[in-house]
Amino acid sequence: MAVDARSQTLLGTAFTYQGQLSDAGAPASGSYDLEFKLFDAPASGAQIGGTLLKANVPVAAGLFAVKLDFGAQFQGEARWLEIGVRPGGSASAFTLLSPRHEVTPTPNAVFASNAGDAATLGGVASSG
Repeated sequence: MAVDARSQTLLGTAFTYQGQLSDAGAPASGSYDLEFKLFDAPASGAQIGGTLLKANVPVAAGLFAVKLDFGAQFQGEARWLEIGVRPGGSASAFTLLSPRHEVTPTPNAVFASNAGDAATLGGVASSG
């Protein structure tokens, strides 16, 4: 019996966030500390999971990318990302960016959300 190795690789809970940062109205460049929090509402609401700190993130021409992993906090409910920023390696307080950013589904997540239907409906028939 042959098994497709791709079907055994789990996606995990991490995702990539790409952002754009400006400083005094111009694209930021340099190293920045970024703090990420997940919420259940676009304003106020409750924080979901822990706070993630990404230290000394390189920002070039205002652009950056980080890998975030809040664990199993995405069960189909809407989520918003709150971001704080400060100069890299600084001990100063984080400046909150506004507004929060909605975390929207990606193609794999849309597929995964439909996989729960298979369990509810009693499974999926084998095509082999």
